[in-house]
Amino acid sequence: MKTLAYVLVTAFLLCADATAAIGIDSKIARNMDDVQSLGVIYINHNFATVQEAELAISEDADEHGAKYYHTILMREPGSNGNMRVSADIYR
Repeated sequence: MKTLAYVLVTAFLLCADATAAIGIDSKIARNMDDVQSLGVIYINHNFATVQEAELAISEDADEHGAKYYHTILMREPGSNGNMRVSADIYR
């Protein structure tokens, strides 16, 4: 089962757009030994959907030269509509 997961992740990575940062889950992030952490990015913006927030994270990660990102936090703290998002980024 573990091998199947790695095969699917590898296939996804090969099919993904070469210029777009790829979102990964925490399990994959923990097992990626051959990547370099570039730090954490933070976004505080009025997003209509979670998908818009994920797209913004991916674009910001691209701007920082990252190949992968792992969303750490995504929440709407108040009634003002702004969503706070943070993610680890990796090269």
